[in-house]
Amino acid sequence: MGRLKFIDAARSIAIILMLQGHFIALTFEDYYPMIEKVRSGTSSGNILFDYWCRLRGFTAPLFFTVTGVIFVFLLLKDNSESFWQQKRVKKGIRRAFTIILWGYLLQANFASLDYYLAGKINSRLLAFHVLQCIGFGILVLILLYGIQRSLKRISLLAMLLVMSMLVFLLHPILKSLPKDVFSDTLPVIIQNMIRGPNSVFPLIPWLGYVLFGGVLGYLLRKYHDRLLNKWFPLQLFVFGLSITFLGRILFYTIDWCAFTDVKFIPIAPIFDRLSQITGLLSLLLFLERVIGIRNGAFLLMGQNTLVIYILHVILLYGAIIGIGVKSWCEHSLTFLSSIIGAISFIIFFGILTYTQDKLQVKRRNRIIE
Repeated sequence: MGRLKFIDAARSIAIILMLQGHFIALTFEDYYPMIEKVRSGTSSGNILFDYWCRLRGFTAPLFFTVTGVIFVFLLLKDNSESFWQQKRVKKGIRRAFTIILWGYLLQANFASLDYYLAGKINSRLLAFHVLQCIGFGILVLILLYGIQRSLKRISLLAMLLVMSMLVFLLHPILKSLPKDVFSDTLPVIIQNMIRGPNSVFPLIPWLGYVLFGGVLGYLLRKYHDRLLNKWFPLQLFVFGLSITFLGRILFYTIDWCAFTDVKFIPIAPIFDRLSQITGLLSLLLFLERVIGIRNGAFLLMGQNTLVIYILHVILLYGAIIGIGVKSWCEHSLTFLSSIIGAISFIIFFGILTYTQDKLQVKRRNRIIE
């Protein structure tokens, strides 16, 4: 089994969910009043919107988890060389810093260049968002792998699993602290990584998804020769359910025994997400084994997530250039118009990635000729 197409398919699903989610959230005229009703535990009055909100909440966990899956799977492909000589380690570090750099660059705007040159920094410029979290997540995976290579006696699987659980457990503890707990001791850019004024996707709890993805990547690499086994998808699914079940038992036990004033049960939905993600990966693996997953625009989107993410932020929000869909259609479309626009947005990126791939193939053929 060569490239894991079911992983590419999962990445494609994640990027498609992100594209439609961001487009509708930006353009739908009644988004904010309806989303507030959903968050308060009531219905928005539109069943379709209610289910869409639940689906949208699945996007980011899937994105972060799949990042950990594919990186660790590739990282463990060849352990014959020393840590610093491994191609995947070097490439991973470069990739991580590139992603982090793009994350901060996309928060800048050339229309505010004079403002920046005057030595002023917009607080949004220092926000900790998706790309920053993914980049740091990759660096943490490399760090844990390096520690394991040095100590040797500690299992990388155990390290990844324990660290992911600790990150999730820290989430309610951190939420129980005052919002300005780090304001007097840490720079804003560091605060945003943990819990600051612009923490969009802070390391806690989102790093936990990347680390748990590393757990799945480890298992897929270790049992790579069994991926075609008819029972492996079911075994993978049961593993995900077990994590959720054991996590809930742990939280209920801690809260019941009153070890601390912090309540851990509210983060149980995080573990529900883990089982859902594992279930999706199991289903995609099953489909790949039974009917196959063909190469095409759909899979290509999953293989070009960084490019798509960067372009969609520029086109939607006007990042860097200052002009985008936001300039004309921010919260001004009906729900149906937003849905049609979101579908068109997805099709645009599907055609773009497919065309780009065909052009790259032609260039390679010309070079060979």
